[in-house]
Amino acid sequence: MPGSSSAGSTPAVAAPPAGAVPRHALRLLGAAVAVIGAGQAIQVAIVPGLIAATGIDAATLGLLVALGVLPFMVGAPLWGRLSDRFGRRPVLLAGLVGAALAHALFAGAADLLAAGRISHGTGLGVMIVSRLIFGVAGSAIYPVGQAWAVDLAGPERRLAAAGALAAGLSVGRLAGPAVALALLMVGPVAPLWGLSAIGAASAVLVVVGLGGAAAAAGRGGPAVAAGRPPRATEGMMRPFLVVGIGTFAMGMMQFVFGLHAMARLDMAAPAASQLVAIVMAAAAVVMLGVQTLVLPRLGPRPALAARVWAAGLVLLPLSIALGWWGGAWWAFVASAMLTGAGMAVVVAMLFARVTADPRLRGTRAGLLNSAQTAGYAAGSAVGGLYAVGAALPFGLALAALLAAVVAGWRLPARPV
Repeated sequence: MPGSSSAGSTPAVAAPPAGAVPRHALRLLGAAVAVIGAGQAIQVAIVPGLIAATGIDAATLGLLVALGVLPFMVGAPLWGRLSDRFGRRPVLLAGLVGAALAHALFAGAADLLAAGRISHGTGLGVMIVSRLIFGVAGSAIYPVGQAWAVDLAGPERRLAAAGALAAGLSVGRLAGPAVALALLMVGPVAPLWGLSAIGAASAVLVVVGLGGAAAAAGRGGPAVAAGRPPRATEGMMRPFLVVGIGTFAMGMMQFVFGLHAMARLDMAAPAASQLVAIVMAAAAVVMLGVQTLVLPRLGPRPALAARVWAAGLVLLPLSIALGWWGGAWWAFVASAMLTGAGMAVVVAMLFARVTADPRLRGTRAGLLNSAQTAGYAAGSAVGGLYAVGAALPFGLALAALLAAVVAGWRLPARPV
């Protein structure tokens, strides 16, 4: 099952000696990658003000955000592979610094455009470049952080490591709206400058707090070159498929929840937006609880872990069905909470599974992230079909999730 190892299936690579890696190293790494979660939340929060300040229409802004998706999908496994070869620390630093510079470039273009100091075409061109830079650089942060977390925790605690990193992402998502709210009082572009500063601070955190034994634990290269590794995708297509379908459903739900609340509950747009904010916060809190309270306890208890895996799979189609019904406000909140709990379990346990081989840890973490990114983008696109028929996106997501349950049901029972 995810989180266990089997003799002969992966090369024997020594875990960090007890006491060699500081106990706070994993928490510092989680704090460093929280910038990804904060960025997701901040970018959603500033859309109305950014449109009003710059004159960029919603469709163009949406395309700008989407521009980062393709390089993110391509870059994640490539950065992961580089970290397998050259070590986690320099690759993570490159990602954090590059993402911070990209946010600063976008914020600078938005400020100049709002002030009328550059033309619309020039501002848009700079923003396009900044989003491409972010997609390339930002794609390194989470998968390399995940691989480094397993290096720090040791092979027997992969599931706890996955939970710790995912918890950092959830904390960022929860903190992001508060940061955006505070900085919006300064100006509509200020949250982007704040996001750039958070990225720079994360890079400093890695430099100052994750050197020495922590850096050595994620050194990569000859330290893990114990034999010829298999192909990165060998035996991994089913985990990638399951996680991609899960994030597909989550992306669809996030896209249509506001529209569905307006239709099912006869809500006005402002009230629906408030409900979506509550729903997203509830999902993030549940995910954080699962990541910090449940997952760390499953590693040494394989029978319990198998039952939790099965429950996580089943929760996902149930959440879609409940969201489709949507007969009351609590159904929307409960649907999001079930989705959050299911995804927290599924993503972490699949990550623990695919990162068993240290020779391919970063590469496979990157591929898993690419599958999630692709699924989320597809879910958002399918969510757009809500205008054609409300049942269409929910029906497609439910069918896909039922297929994922069938595909993933026996995964934990197989050796890693």
